Amino acid sequence: MIYLWIIIEMDKKIVLYSESDLAGSNIARILKGFGIKNIIGLDKDILYIKERDFDINEDIGNINDIICIVASRHSSKSGRPTLTCHSPGNFSHISAGGNTRELAYAPAIYLREALKLLKFKREEKGINYEVSYECTHHGPTELRFPIMFVEVGSTEREWSDTNACMIVAEVILDLIENEPENVPTAIAFGGGHYCRKFSAIEEYAIGHICPKYNLENIDSEMIEEMISKTIPRPSIAIVEKKGMGKEKNRIIKLLKETDLELVII
Repeated sequence: MIYLWIIIEMDKKIVLYSESDLAGSNIARILKGFGIKNIIGLDKDILYIKERDFDINEDIGNINDIICIVASRHSSKSGRPTLTCHSPGNFSHISAGGNTRELAYAPAIYLREALKLLKFKREEKGINYEVSYECTHHGPTELRFPIMFVEVGSTEREWSDTNACMIVAEVILDLIENEPENVPTAIAFGGGHYCRKFSAIEEYAIGHICPKYNLENIDSEMIEEMISKTIPRPSIAIVEKKGMGKEKNRIIKLLKETDLELVII
């Protein structure tokens, strides 16, 4: 059992990392050096944590005011140096941690701010890393408060890169100490795993993103899941026109049945 309620009462922004995660551990060490106290190292993979792992004080108020930020490594076959952020969730009947066909709560405003800061600090430090959102993927999914991952990828070389880990630590520090700008929120559909077109959008804060490879799993139930699990509640659905494949017309028809404004890019 992980007892977090005292920390959450003191500061509703908490940082998690897995002690077996090299990048997460490096980022956490830097954050502790900054004097950040509300950091929790777990002896298990964050993807598989569940609500029962937390003992949350029920008197804390609005649970959506809590923001859980995961400092994490990112892995990929390409090995491309990357700095990414995303919220977790499973669109299909296959679980990669968490429950199937269930999404976590995505703090859209914080995701947008994290992406902006990653881009700025990447340029400031002059490191050759790609910066982007990732689509919604993997667990955990059943926590009652918003959760997001900020990651360094994609190999052990990058996980040990002091400059890259420092960037993520500084981004997390800023998210803890400041409140992001409030802008309209959105959900998004289409494109690849690395959401390059959505990452170029500045006027909206995007919560959950369903990539082209998962569109076949989208129905009205999953659209409602994306809407209800994006915090604050979105008013816009963004569709990447050339990144939808054969699912484009079906998804657009489903979106027109919602009260979301449809934006096609």
